[in-house]
Amino acid sequence: MKTTSSKKSLLVLTFFCCLNFLLFSQNENNKWVVGVGINAIDYYPTNEDNMGGFFNEITNAKDHWNIYGPKIHAARFIREKVNLGASFSLNKISKLGDIPVNDLMYYALEAHVQYAFLRNESKFVPYVFVGGGYNWVEGFNSAGTVDSGIGANYWFSEKVGVNAQGAYKYNSPDYAILSHFNYSLSVIFRLNSNRRSSWAGNGNRCF
Repeated sequence: MKTTSSKKSLLVLTFFCCLNFLLFSQNENNKWVVGVGINAIDYYPTNEDNMGGFFNEITNAKDHWNIYGPKIHAARFIREKVNLGASFSLNKISKLGDIPVNDLMYYALEAHVQYAFLRNESKFVPYVFVGGGYNWVEGFNSAGTVDSGIGANYWFSEKVGVNAQGAYKYNSPDYAILSHFNYSLSVIFRLNSNRRSSWAGNGNRCF
C-alpha cells in the first residue's frame, strides 16, 4: 500500500515539476494558457456493465456526477490552431453510476492535442482534442485511458477567461478502471501579455 501511495505522489510531483518548467520557460514567442477549476466524473452514460446506455442521462448531474476539485491544466501553442495540453485532476467518487460508494479518491494525469476551430487570439475559441491519460481510483487498479472530447475558451480580457471542457475517457474492459466522462470548468490565464504586438509583428498565431 505504501509503495502504491509513493508511486502516486512521485507521478504527481513529476507532473508539477514539468508544469513549473513549462510556465517559466516562455519567452516573447512562446504563448501559454494555464487554468484551475473544478471537475465532474460521470460513470453512468458509458454503456458499461450495470450502467446506462451510451450518452443516456448524460446531463443528469444530480444523480450521477461526482463534482470535486481541483483540476489544474496548461496549454501551449504548437502551430496554427494546434495546441498541446496537460492536466491533473483530483476527485472524490461517491456515485458509481447509480451505485453509491464511500468517497473513493480519484486521480488523473492527462496529455492531449487540441485543434481549435478559430484562431487562438479570438475571444471565443472552440476546439476538439484527443490524447491519453493515466487514472487511479482508490481500491481499484490504475490504468491508462484513451481520451477525446470538446471544449472552448472564452476570454473576458487579454489575460483572463473561462474554459469549459468535456471528455470521454475509454478504458479496456480487461481493467478495473471503468470508462467515464470527465467535465471541467476553469478560470484560465494567459501568461504572456504582448499577444497583440506579437501577432502584428511576426504573424504568428499564438496564445
